[in-house]
Amino acid sequence: MICSRIINVIDPKLHTSVADAETAYEMWENLRKHCAVANTPKIHQLKTDLAACKQGSLEVVEFYSKLMGMWSELGTM
Repeated sequence: MICSRIINVIDPKLHTSVADAETAYEMWENLRKHCAVANTPKIHQLKTDLAACKQGSLEVVEFYSKLMGMWSELGTM
């Protein structure tokens, strides 16, 4: 049922990339790999910002939140 729903909502041009998948998970992974685009400049900028990140006048909690936010964003890239 889920497989047919995926087939019905994707662009017909993508049907061949998921036609041989046996499960919805395989279909999803094929589509994810096909459509994933790395944002290399953004990744580089985040890594540079992380390397240069200093606490400065920020409180520990603020600094930690800022640092974890950048790590989280980098992880999603």
